[in-house]
Amino acid sequence: MPSIPDYSQAEDWASLLEIVGSVSGEGLQELTDYAQQKLEASTDPSWAIPMGFSLWKAEKFVEALEALELGNSLAPTSIEYNIIKGMTARRVPGQELLARKSYFQALKIDPFRGDVYYNIGNMLRDDDPKQAEKAYLVSLEIDNKAHLSWHNLGLALNEQDRHAEAFKAFRIGILLNPAYPDGWCNSGLALFGMEDFSRAIRYFRYTLELDEGNEAGHVNLGYALMNEMRPLEALECLKKGVEISSGSVNAIWNLSLIQLMLGNYREGWDLYEARFKTDQFKETVYPTNGLKIDDFSELPKVGEPPVVVWSEQGMGDAIQFCRYLYLLEQSSIPFVFVARKSLFTLMKNWLPYSEKVVQEKTWDPKSDSRSQIALMSLPRLFKTDLHTVPSYLPYLKAPGDPPDDFRIEKAAGGINIGIAWASNPDNKAMYKHKTMPANLLIPHLLDLVELDLIDLHSLQVGPDADQLDPLKSNSRFIDWNSRLNDFADTAYVIDQLDLVISVDTAVAHLAGALGKPIWLLLPANADFRWLLNCSDCPWYPTMRIFRQHERGDWKSVAQDVIDALKIVFALDTNALASEKLAQ
Repeated sequence: MPSIPDYSQAEDWASLLEIVGSVSGEGLQELTDYAQQKLEASTDPSWAIPMGFSLWKAEKFVEALEALELGNSLAPTSIEYNIIKGMTARRVPGQELLARKSYFQALKIDPFRGDVYYNIGNMLRDDDPKQAEKAYLVSLEIDNKAHLSWHNLGLALNEQDRHAEAFKAFRIGILLNPAYPDGWCNSGLALFGMEDFSRAIRYFRYTLELDEGNEAGHVNLGYALMNEMRPLEALECLKKGVEISSGSVNAIWNLSLIQLMLGNYREGWDLYEARFKTDQFKETVYPTNGLKIDDFSELPKVGEPPVVVWSEQGMGDAIQFCRYLYLLEQSSIPFVFVARKSLFTLMKNWLPYSEKVVQEKTWDPKSDSRSQIALMSLPRLFKTDLHTVPSYLPYLKAPGDPPDDFRIEKAAGGINIGIAWASNPDNKAMYKHKTMPANLLIPHLLDLVELDLIDLHSLQVGPDADQLDPLKSNSRFIDWNSRLNDFADTAYVIDQLDLVISVDTAVAHLAGALGKPIWLLLPANADFRWLLNCSDCPWYPTMRIFRQHERGDWKSVAQDVIDALKIVFALDTNALASEKLAQ
């Protein structure tokens, strides 16, 4: 353990405060005790400042705030007291207003202290990164050599998805303090946000050269390697992250994704439960306050109140994993399934459990004591591996003939093809990652329309559907965008098609669940559920997968689909289209 400076020679509280700033770990308790002795032996309340600071550094925030209250008379005049009190109050739940009051009192005493604005930025960053950015910029106007202000400015910019600007801020911080591991690590995260994974990997590796025990460095390196489709290397990094901190939920969460991608389902599903402890799920609202089912033996028996099964992720996830309701039924386990509004009619009418499907947010969760389980936790309970994926198809079945508004005529050429090329634009990162430019494939499909080989149905909804407005005059092109109100409507359309071509969206899952031929178009670093480098899928036996040859290379995907269509029609469709144009 590093030796502690000789604090007994501290002439006053300010000298001790400086010593506290240089100490970490077990030595902090000695300094706390010494500051407390000096406080009790003197009439100077200023000794509460180093006492509170040492407790703050030891992450004993409630005790630190109590210690600082002993020096409350210092508030009108001591800037150090107010800064440390603000730092402490910020870390105590319910004391946010006290933190603000302390910081602004510090500014009244000295409006030109950059560290005060820096701390205000820290206080604001989680909830309002834009305002935090402004505070950091003021701090840097006062002191532009403060490497932590540059670093935390980078954090605030990263939070706003301004990754290139964040990288510049991090780089300045590194120039000011090149030995700061977090500077390199967060620079890597900015590069990750810019999808420059190869450079991000180098930055994460250098983080670990500076600090081999840096948990975030191992986790982020693993995640970057995973996105570079180097899963075995990623696996080792994430295992190291878990070793360093057994409670690292981010390491466990990412480790689960790699195990699932590699098809190691037993290990993957167990680790996947860590998702509820990550920031991504921190706003999750559970449908009941009852027991969270963690083991098969905890599921209710016949005659007991049903377990509430709910979907915590995307629409496609709900469609993919609702198949597990059949296993619950076969195991005589009473259940109700909570469906989102846009999926409610589909789940109620296309599954054989209409009386067990309820719409979410139609009751008060606090007053419901029934046990509950997330839909995507069921594969773990049923010990699903690659050989036991429940792939009975179709597991969604039409309740009757399609309504007249959704009836599709037989295509003149014999084949009705549906197409969806864009994911949900509300998720900016996934939209950019999963969306294929429409002009890479649509022109060839239109050639097939002109050759009387297919009728083309656009299943694309939202603003991307407008890209095909010029084609609406073609009677063989059918745009369903304005007519689809929910997924039950979409299911009626897909159920009559001969082939669906889609990027990774709920449309692809729906086609697979209906047992329709589905050609799935994937980026190079696709989601874990599509496994690694597979062209088929254990979840959907009617699915064929087309993957980018290299990151961002949608042209290769389009060409592979075009080549496959030539085989389907046993024709050189490009030559036929050129000949028809020449006539």
